[in-house]
Amino acid sequence: MRIATLAVASAALVAAGATAAVAAPAPASSITLKASAAKIGPGDVVTFTGKADGLKEGSKVTLQVKDGKKWVSLPATAKVSKAAYKLTDKFDKKGVEVLRVKDGSTVSKSVSVTVR
Repeated sequence: MRIATLAVASAALVAAGATAAVAAPAPASSITLKASAAKIGPGDVVTFTGKADGLKEGSKVTLQVKDGKKWVSLPATAKVSKAAYKLTDKFDKKGVEVLRVKDGSTVSKSVSVTVR
């Protein structure tokens, strides 16, 4: 009787452990963003670089600009390679551009670029 009870208890623990391993959450993703220049002239090119921890190799990050209260995607994109990315864009309109990069629901903190 003890052996049967022990076997049932062991099987239950193994099953519970297997379920817990499957249900473990995926690691959180994060993206950083750095601009090559904070102040530029109209038409100058800015290079944006950053780390993309937890994102799949080959996934695409998109540069976005803040327009009032909403974020608008720009045509500038880059693929994640070795947990990093690099993209460029140029800005013609004078003023302060607030930018971020996004991949799905993962977004970076914003950076500002002033076009003088």
